[in-house]
Amino acid sequence: MTGRSEKPKSADGPRAGSRSARKKGRRRRPGWQRVLFGLFWVGFTVVVVGFLATLLLYSRTDIPAPNEFAESQSSIIYYADGETELARFTGGHNRELVTLDRIPETAQHAMIAAEDRNFYENQGVSITGTARALWNNLTSDTTSGGSTITQQYVKNYFLTSEQTYTRKVEEAMIAIKIDRQLSKDEILENYLNVIYYGRGAYGIQTASQAYFGKNVEDLTVAEGAFLAAVTNAPSLFDPAYAEGNQERAEQRFAYVIDGMVQEGWLSAQEAAGVTFPELKDPEETTANTGVEGYIADEVRQELVQRLDIADDDIDRGGLRIVTTIDQGHQEAAEEAVESLLPEGEDLHVGLVAMRPGDGAITAMYGGSDYAERQLNDATGANLQAGSLFKVFTLLGALDEDVSTRTTFDGYTPQYFTIEGQAEPYEVNNFRNQQFGRIDLVTATAYSVNTVYVALNQQIGPAATRDAAITAGLPEDTPGLDASLSNVLGPASPTVVQMAEAYSTIAAEGEHADGYLVESVTSTNGDYDYEVDVETTRAFDPDVTADAIDAMTHVVTEGSGTAAGDLGRPAAGKSGTSENNRSAWFNGFVPQLTATVGMYKGDGTEEMHDIAGLDQITGGTFPAQIWGEFMRLAMDGEPVEEFPERAGVGDDTMWTRTPTPTTEDEATTTTETETETETETETETETETDTETTTSDDPTTTSPTSTDPPTTTTPPEPTDPEPTDEPTFTGPPVSEPPDGTADAGQD
Repeated sequence: MTGRSEKPKSADGPRAGSRSARKKGRRRRPGWQRVLFGLFWVGFTVVVVGFLATLLLYSRTDIPAPNEFAESQSSIIYYADGETELARFTGGHNRELVTLDRIPETAQHAMIAAEDRNFYENQGVSITGTARALWNNLTSDTTSGGSTITQQYVKNYFLTSEQTYTRKVEEAMIAIKIDRQLSKDEILENYLNVIYYGRGAYGIQTASQAYFGKNVEDLTVAEGAFLAAVTNAPSLFDPAYAEGNQERAEQRFAYVIDGMVQEGWLSAQEAAGVTFPELKDPEETTANTGVEGYIADEVRQELVQRLDIADDDIDRGGLRIVTTIDQGHQEAAEEAVESLLPEGEDLHVGLVAMRPGDGAITAMYGGSDYAERQLNDATGANLQAGSLFKVFTLLGALDEDVSTRTTFDGYTPQYFTIEGQAEPYEVNNFRNQQFGRIDLVTATAYSVNTVYVALNQQIGPAATRDAAITAGLPEDTPGLDASLSNVLGPASPTVVQMAEAYSTIAAEGEHADGYLVESVTSTNGDYDYEVDVETTRAFDPDVTADAIDAMTHVVTEGSGTAAGDLGRPAAGKSGTSENNRSAWFNGFVPQLTATVGMYKGDGTEEMHDIAGLDQITGGTFPAQIWGEFMRLAMDGEPVEEFPERAGVGDDTMWTRTPTPTTEDEATTTTETETETETETETETETETDTETTTSDDPTTTSPTSTDPPTTTTPPEPTDPEPTDEPTFTGPPVSEPPDGTADAGQD
């Protein structure tokens, strides 16, 4: 045994000692490293979750249907040639779609240079642009910016313009899907057709028309670059919008041109020759302004009422509407009215031209500017017809075999007793002109009231009313009845209604409803309409032939000579209402009918002391406007002849033999019908024409009766001495040489 003692061992043994040593030798990471490491894992988790969420959102995002106006197109109204635009319905969104091959490449490249120079490389969205937009949105009050062309297309075509984060996320998802489904050319074509260019124009075609008055395929490099520039903010870059815009527009224009050079779409030499283009002045839509506005409004009403097309389809359905309006006729109507209507007198004129036997309206003047006054004077103003109604009495008489060579006494006044009425009905000729024994041709030419009231009594006033309705006037025409005075025209039709009725005469008795719409098609194929004209036999051709023959004398020697020589056969009739509250001329050549109606103010004002005339009658300005329109409209057209007089009733002519009475005795005259085989010669033709005496109220008929009235003669009727055949060169003068009131023409 030795004396050395042993060292006690650790309770943990040798391993514990070595682990402790290792632990003492290990260093802990600094705190900042631990933070970065944690952030990495948080970021990684966020990215993964975000990516998965994006995939989920992408998978659940469907491409929606286009918004309500994205596919809308303007409906275009054309003249009868089917090519020349008359007006268009925009519904507030003026658009006409075009295919990409119609858009010049320079205009396409200009838009890409202006809005998205990485368009051909990106996948529908721009990461940098989106990030920039998000930063702007987080650091400011705006929620704008950063969109690619594809995103802009999505926003305008599928979504709304609301500025929210939700909408922007949805926009991006749809843009990515659209980019995968459509080619870049398809996206660009859609974008160019949907984007707003200012001036109410959606799409590059309507913008091209709005700023340059040309179709898109004719755009120059400069014009295409301007259109690309202005889309960024039309209110800031359209020089016509506000002061200061010209300078901004030129700067933006230069930016676009520089971008085209940078992208290799334009050489520097070419760019140096490109200057800022000349812009046309802005125009209001023609469907709401000018003379065309009245036509457009009537077209809309016809589309709704006859074709049952909804207003929404008219405004946004891309309809292509061919009207019956002849551009030459329309220009003639506007020139005739504007050159002859006295200014500053608050006079209103309606004019309608119509093709006889067809009903096609070839010209319509409803006023000078629809934007200022929406009442269409051709279709919406009811005017007392005055002596225009004598033609219906003539038709009614001819239909009962009364010859136009039948003679009547034309003295004035004449008195007609009506059963149940105490006082006799007094009828005077216009300006109290005396006529002797005259036939119906002369009575028509000079609009002799006393003769025509006597004729109306002879055939019965119902015949006049029925003839008017048969010719085409509506049965509910205000004031239209079967009273004796209906021959003097207290009924109040519109200008277009009178044009239709007189067209029946011009068409030798064939009636056709008036219409404006020739055909309708649509870009989506929903509509394909073409008018089918139907005519009905209203009068025997012999009846209208003799009526036409009498009406030619109105133009050649009677109340319509102010129309002047047309160089072709013409027939017509003047008309003036009580106290000159309306004045008309209605007439035709074989190929065309035209009606002119005139009134002052609201229709209750008297047209006295205007433009040197003591009163306006149908034989003054209305006849002049009618004649000028016809000369212009028919210029170059072949001369056609009217049918020859048929001689209806010549073998059984009626004559009237009045029984003279004393001044204190007004008795009923004897009416006889005699047969004669000789023609009755006209005993007298006076220098002036005649007009109506109706009630004070232009829309009130008086008197009325259910029984046929009879006539009484004035004391000792006498026939005036024959006078020379009158000649007229224009409106009557105010004071003829004899110092009496002028013998104005009806």
